[in-house]
Amino acid sequence: MLWPILAAAAITICAVAGPVAAATHADLVARYDQFRAAIALPVKAGVPDHSPAAMAARAALADAAVADLSAMDSRAWPIPERADHLMVLAEARSVQFQHKVLRQWQRDPSWWATLDIGWGPKIPTAFELPSLPPKDAAARARLAANLAAVPATLAAARSSLTDLKRDLVTLGLAHHAIEARLYDRMARDLAAAKLPKLAQAAAAAASASREFGQWLLAQKADGPSGIGRDAFAWYMRYVLLYPYDFDQMKAIGEREWERNMAFLKMAEHQNRATPMLPMVADLAGFEALRRAADSDLLAFLKTNQIMTVPDWLVVPPPEGPYVMPMNRDPAAPGAFTPAGRNFFREAEDRDPRTLRAHNLPGHIFDMAYRARDPRPIRRDARLNFIDSQRIEGWAFYLEELVVQTGFLDARPKAREIHYILMANRAARLLPELQVHANIWTFDQALTSLAARTPYWMEKTDDTGLYDMALYLRQPGLGINYYFGRIQLEQLLAEMADREGRAFNLTRFHDRFIASGIMPITLVRWEMTGNDDQVQTMWTAPPIP
Repeated sequence: MLWPILAAAAITICAVAGPVAAATHADLVARYDQFRAAIALPVKAGVPDHSPAAMAARAALADAAVADLSAMDSRAWPIPERADHLMVLAEARSVQFQHKVLRQWQRDPSWWATLDIGWGPKIPTAFELPSLPPKDAAARARLAANLAAVPATLAAARSSLTDLKRDLVTLGLAHHAIEARLYDRMARDLAAAKLPKLAQAAAAAASASREFGQWLLAQKADGPSGIGRDAFAWYMRYVLLYPYDFDQMKAIGEREWERNMAFLKMAEHQNRATPMLPMVADLAGFEALRRAADSDLLAFLKTNQIMTVPDWLVVPPPEGPYVMPMNRDPAAPGAFTPAGRNFFREAEDRDPRTLRAHNLPGHIFDMAYRARDPRPIRRDARLNFIDSQRIEGWAFYLEELVVQTGFLDARPKAREIHYILMANRAARLLPELQVHANIWTFDQALTSLAARTPYWMEKTDDTGLYDMALYLRQPGLGINYYFGRIQLEQLLAEMADREGRAFNLTRFHDRFIASGIMPITLVRWEMTGNDDQVQTMWTAPPIP
């Protein structure tokens, strides 16, 4: 049923192309809307349809869209409209790349997650852990449908996973074991709530998850799991729109790690007579730290005119600690036990100020701003999370910004914590590059990350495992924090050089934010009028 829709959409996109010289931004928006509607991953009777026919149809649609967008002549358009054009083209290329290189439905067992218990690419039918017992008949019906689809979904996974890779299988085994334990717990809770049919369905989902793990363990999985250096470099330039090549990223990444390690040791020497901050012992203490940090942060941003703080950006309600997939495991230790604290909790449970800068004027602000953005294309989240360069780059930039503008001046140990966090993020860069170049295995990458994070991380740390799993499964995700920040700093320096003493930090940040959530290469083009970085991004060679 979905195949005719996809095929018809591909024909429509080609048919509306018309004479390329007549194209307008309105044409771009229309084609973009058509593409986004048609490219949704197919689902049939509640089960993802990743059959060869369905995937071939989707790949053909992506190819048609890339060809059409590449033929569109936007050279006479204003720069903001041209930036939209290149962003939409990059998004269509991301779907091409997904089919030609990533092929998660064939290579990555974690793609077939039936529960949405963590970030990362997955099937569209994965559902969040429900509140139990279900509050009404509609919630019970949704849960029944979700649980009923699990065995059939994992049966489809067995048919689809035809190109298994060793490290991805290891990660998939761990993920599906967690899901089995979660379904077991769900079955017990539903039985206790006297909902026997739902309890039986949850037990069947648990059995299907365990059987899938057993099947996966028996499969032959050879070869490296990275996508290869050339494919990685292509993705960085023509999808994420980075102006750096592989070797430049490697050299810059190593310099950033060295810089932050040096700054950490200088700060430790300066504060050597002061003990490290203690950690909070319970959830109440955790939330109190966050509330204080958020209140101080908003006041600091306003008083120091760092950026225009809208009235709707306020201290958020209690969120609790960030929960990673491993933390959701019923077998995991409690959140405030020593064994339950991961690397980021070690930092945040002492002083969360720079991490709150990452989240409050970073992610929380971005998502609220995007929800208010009336512009077609820019108001949408990008497919395949290719906007994470802008999202994570801005948030990571804010961590350093508030330190350099004095937010931690009266908190010397918090400044040390900041450099520990920065060194950890820099330590992620080389492992991501090496694992995708197929120089290192996942274990070697994880070993390097743990060894070069100065404190609070072992190879078994939830944060390290989670981060490296994400960066292997979704190339560029770790790169985006650091190199998004580096691009933003480059833009700031360029604007400051251009404006001289008239440069104003508030105005700079407000102009940057006003561009919306799009690759920073395109933001720079809009703010400076300089197209030297984008010139080579319009025409891409074949995907390696």
